[in-house]
Amino acid sequence: MNLNTLDLNLLKVLLVLLEEKNTHRAADRLDTSQPAVSRALGRLREALDDQLFVRHNRGLKLTPRAEELASVLPGIYTQLEKALESRQFEPSQMEGRFRIALNGFLIESYGTEIYRLFNRTCPNVELELYSFGSSTIAQLQDGRCDLAITYQPLATPKDVYQKNIAKSQIGFICRRGFVAENQPIPIEELDNYRWAGMVVPGFNQQMEIVKRYANLREKPAFRSQHAHPILQALRSEDMLFIAPRELYKIVDQQTFQFVEMDEAGQPERRDILDVVMTYNQKHWNTDKYRWLEQEIKQLRVTNK
Repeated sequence: MNLNTLDLNLLKVLLVLLEEKNTHRAADRLDTSQPAVSRALGRLREALDDQLFVRHNRGLKLTPRAEELASVLPGIYTQLEKALESRQFEPSQMEGRFRIALNGFLIESYGTEIYRLFNRTCPNVELELYSFGSSTIAQLQDGRCDLAITYQPLATPKDVYQKNIAKSQIGFICRRGFVAENQPIPIEELDNYRWAGMVVPGFNQQMEIVKRYANLREKPAFRSQHAHPILQALRSEDMLFIAPRELYKIVDQQTFQFVEMDEAGQPERRDILDVVMTYNQKHWNTDKYRWLEQEIKQLRVTNK
């Protein structure tokens, strides 16, 4: 018999007949008519080239071939049902290592919140956070990284899925008193100030706001891969730090203030970036990654 030519729906009928040994009872269990079961049995006999059942005074008696099928088919069918059944994802059952790469700005502001999320909901997971870099996409493809969070624009191949999860506003952080409160500053006026920026591998090359939107003569006075040295310098320096608003949420707001970019007259907001979550396409629409998306969206640093 060629399995490719067999109607697999007949296997369910055969399974019930093997258990009930009676076409009427089998029809009741299958919620169909007795003639329909008899027709299915006829097709099974033809496909398997065996009578399978013979009449007996107490119902149907299995042939040797049917006895052989009765010994293996229930187990196969149970395994198939288990493989196909929808399982509810339970975060507390997660184990092993989970690796997340974040844009340099976002690891400063999201990092602790993500740790708390995992520690609270899946404490058996060994969480590792890395800086998003030029090799991160390749690591998502080969499994060395499980998830990444960064800013748009982000070019990804077809086997790497991305989803916008938040909006981020870019502005300036400075010490209080350096500039007027609630006075936006156009990015084109940065030449009038000393300014600092973060070195963010894999991000500066794609989209550096200063170079994209302003033809500045002056170079930054200070750059660092970490926010802490810049913030420490701002305590005593008259300097603007180009940074997202979510980073301002975790600094000492008695010492620092957030200054918005003045976008008046611009055709579209240049200071708003999409925050994107990206991972291997094979995880798309899985319970685990749907759960991660919803949980990360609810972290206090997101505004969407």
